[in-house]
Amino acid sequence: MVLVGDDDPSQPYRLCAGCSKRLRQKALRPLEWFNLAAIHGQWKYLLHDDFYDEQGTALQSEASEHSAVGPPAPSLALAARSLERLVDYCVTRWWVDAEVYEEFAAFASEAILKELERRTEVRNWQVLSTCLGICANALGNHAGEWVRCKFGRATEEGILSAWAKAAASCLPHPEGLHMAMQALGKLNNRDLREQKMALMWFRSPDVLDWIEAHVPSTNISEDWGRLAALSALEWSRAQKWLERGRPLSLVTIDALSEFIPRPGQAPIIGQLAPALQGCDVRSEIGQELRRYMTVDDVPRVTRKCSFIIEQLGQLRLA
Repeated sequence: MVLVGDDDPSQPYRLCAGCSKRLRQKALRPLEWFNLAAIHGQWKYLLHDDFYDEQGTALQSEASEHSAVGPPAPSLALAARSLERLVDYCVTRWWVDAEVYEEFAAFASEAILKELERRTEVRNWQVLSTCLGICANALGNHAGEWVRCKFGRATEEGILSAWAKAAASCLPHPEGLHMAMQALGKLNNRDLREQKMALMWFRSPDVLDWIEAHVPSTNISEDWGRLAALSALEWSRAQKWLERGRPLSLVTIDALSEFIPRPGQAPIIGQLAPALQGCDVRSEIGQELRRYMTVDDVPRVTRKCSFIIEQLGQLRLA
């Protein structure tokens, strides 16, 4: 048995001499890649998707005589025959689709939670993130206590968003939201900017109060507006933010633009399809934006306001 800790000494690979050579040469056979990725995740350097596709086929082999001959990686149909193998399959995916989560319906919730607890005994952020995703999409409130217990690890390992998605599905409102806000309150400004989008999973207007309290006075990035759009933004609040001016007016304009479906939007917008609440007449939005452009006519504002006005007919209303 050979230990290879090249890309993560804290969780080295344990494998035979031949496999260790192929691992370093980025020349694993499909089933070898799958078995290692199921334990370590596929974001580690030696298993990364730069070097293998999701079927475990080597894309940039450094072996002079590389061969992929050998057992293939399991398909979803084959993996779904076993709970353990189904979790393996999830860990090896770049993105877990709904059809994968549906396969967990064949197993008892207690058995799934027991398997998730076993899988997360070793600290690995991607494995924990995947297990939280299973809770969010396949277990719901059956996983509440398990998700609650993983809060500390999730914050330590920088996967607050994965935990928040599970908490939004598995914990009673507003417990998960308050815990996520508590975690954000301990972050410095840079980390706060990077992790604030965890709040989007709760789809709660309480997040709008949080935005009012935490939005910076300058350098307003578009994701503040995206978070507002995903948090049940009402037109009455949007009007108040426009009246108050910067920085909340900029957040409002960015939020309104997110309600207009178009190519190039963040995937989460397409997935959740947020809509503006409490507005029956789109022309009111155009009137307010035209008024705002007279008091804040910088290019960023006029460009985005003009786009929204031109596309008002496409703006989603609840």
